[in-house]
Amino acid sequence: MVYLLIKEYLRPGLILFSAVILLLATGVITTTDALAGFSNKGVITVALLFLVSEGIRASGCLMPLMKQLFPRGEVISTRRAYIRVLPTVAFISAFLNNTPVVVIFAPIIKNWARKMGLPHTKFLIPLSYATALGGICTLIGTSTNLVVDGLIMESGRRGMSMFELGKVGIIICIAGLVYLIYYSHYLLPDNRESEHTDEEDKA
Repeated sequence: MVYLLIKEYLRPGLILFSAVILLLATGVITTTDALAGFSNKGVITVALLFLVSEGIRASGCLMPLMKQLFPRGEVISTRRAYIRVLPTVAFISAFLNNTPVVVIFAPIIKNWARKMGLPHTKFLIPLSYATALGGICTLIGTSTNLVVDGLIMESGRRGMSMFELGKVGIIICIAGLVYLIYYSHYLLPDNRESEHTDEEDKA
């Protein structure tokens, strides 16, 4: 399983599921062991949050917000674009799963940056980091928080409240956003010539 994950021959979900089936068929684990993870409240909540996030993406209810964040007629610098976009993305990510937020915003940011003459390569990694920073501020911000909270409750301890992680997470989030806004511009590369060529060929 580890070898296949490293080589990336198949999708990780398919590899992990196949490994569980193989261990179950050979008697290494029991049926109870194989299904134990699905009884974790955190795992079930993660699955439900993915459904909610997909519903929000498919409904297009975030489009008015995106139009405000990415104006077409206004010429702005990369840093001003960071100030406009990253804190909003982090806030949204605190209440939605990180992956759908990136899936929603990444293509929009890429197309908007190209039309505005800004290098889109300076936006994609900050976008991913901003979602991760926002996710550590609430219990439902990221899948890991929910799974760990489920394990804590299974051990007989009191689970975490909705904003308990925010006591530390908000401070880390603000510090991370400040770093992204003022320093990531210097560290990330401009668009590569090959990317321009590929996009022009597709057009």
